[in-house]
Amino acid sequence: MSKKINFFIKKFKKFEKNKALILENGKSFTYKNLITSSLKISKKLDNQKRLVFLLGQNNFETIAGYISFVNQGFAIAFLDYRINDIFLKRLVSKYNPKYIFCEKRKIKSGYLNVLNFKSYVLMEKTKGVKYNIDEKLMLLMSTSGSTGSPKLVKQSYQNILANSQSIIKYLKIRSKDITITTLPISYVYGLSVINTHLLSGARIVLTNRSMVENNFWKLIKNFKVNNFSGVPYNYSIVEKILKSKIPPSIKYSTQAGGKMNHQLIKNIIKIYKKNNIKFFQMYGAAEATSRMSYLDWKYADKNIGSIGKAIPGGSFFLINNKGQKIEKSFRKGELVYRGKNVFMGYARNIKDLSIPDINKGILKTGDIAYVDKKGFYYIVGRKNRYCKIYGVRVDLSELEKFLLEQGVDTVMKEGGENKIIVYSKNTIKTKKKIKQLSKLTSINLNVFIIKTFKNKNLTNNLKYKI
Repeated sequence: MSKKINFFIKKFKKFEKNKALILENGKSFTYKNLITSSLKISKKLDNQKRLVFLLGQNNFETIAGYISFVNQGFAIAFLDYRINDIFLKRLVSKYNPKYIFCEKRKIKSGYLNVLNFKSYVLMEKTKGVKYNIDEKLMLLMSTSGSTGSPKLVKQSYQNILANSQSIIKYLKIRSKDITITTLPISYVYGLSVINTHLLSGARIVLTNRSMVENNFWKLIKNFKVNNFSGVPYNYSIVEKILKSKIPPSIKYSTQAGGKMNHQLIKNIIKIYKKNNIKFFQMYGAAEATSRMSYLDWKYADKNIGSIGKAIPGGSFFLINNKGQKIEKSFRKGELVYRGKNVFMGYARNIKDLSIPDINKGILKTGDIAYVDKKGFYYIVGRKNRYCKIYGVRVDLSELEKFLLEQGVDTVMKEGGENKIIVYSKNTIKTKKKIKQLSKLTSINLNVFIIKTFKNKNLTNNLKYKI
């Protein structure tokens, strides 16, 4: 039997009359509406611990489904609704979900439509679903943007609740707050914004619009949005747009999703100071549910480039190459985080969902950092082969693997802000396959810089030197 989880429902009952969600057309849903809608979906779900694929976007259907599945005690794999059909089929074959909740689209045979919920449908697989899922498992989140990797981060109910409570505490999120969606809900940072505001009884303006659109800023003005969140790319847009006029309702904004250019930080702070807006810079990862540290707005201009200090309930320390703890200031080492929001482990297929928490609250981040004498941390490099492209983490190994399957041997490395350098012996063929890769993953083609590497043994000579 699946254990009912009053993760959201119990909280929502305190805010029943409050507006929870606001659509672009002005239609709103109260917390009571959310409870009613989620229970409607729950009636079509069975009472076993199940896996559901939720192809999410910033709309009412996604959030109602999410709340329903959480309340039912399910494990939820949050996928981008734009995921390529090839990648979706691959994930379905690896994980064999009992349910899929999404906009109408073609799914491999074996799934029946059991509920039409506005623009979404709930599909159920009626045969061949036998597996065990750890009772603590709540979410499965992508580690690598839209590459379709089967490697997913396992997050527990405790992970989500602990991280949400910590963020609510340091940002002082209250029921009077109004935010707007600027990031995909299938992205850990975007989902974190949703979770923290829902658990605070606040309002969320739902949109999939980009910040470059005038209508996005009209929504902020019309609904008196007082905060928003963004990755470095978003703030390059904010810098240009907000020079002319800042909506008077904005009180603060948050930034995470990668290292931000120092000059851009200075420009944002300058604009914000003139308009009495607070700027919170943060650092996080899917493996820590969402966020591990924040730089309080009071120190934004004094500690440019710092990720700040650990969030309430968490802590940092540094280790050297031998795994020994570094005690002195300004000594570089791998950044290690300790907290209740550290993930349970990775999953690569359905069998991994039964494995309990293996991390026990400790996360080696793979980032190289140092700490100053006042306890502020600064990241200076990385150990592993991930990079951030427009705020979304991309696993270079996964991209290389895809190209190798297409007959192209490549080695990739981060090439500066929002750039990936691709080394190849056959640049003509590589260019063709990179175009295909770009379409499948939605990574902009201009991100890739292709360079020739003439040595015969590409992997051994290059891969571990970049």
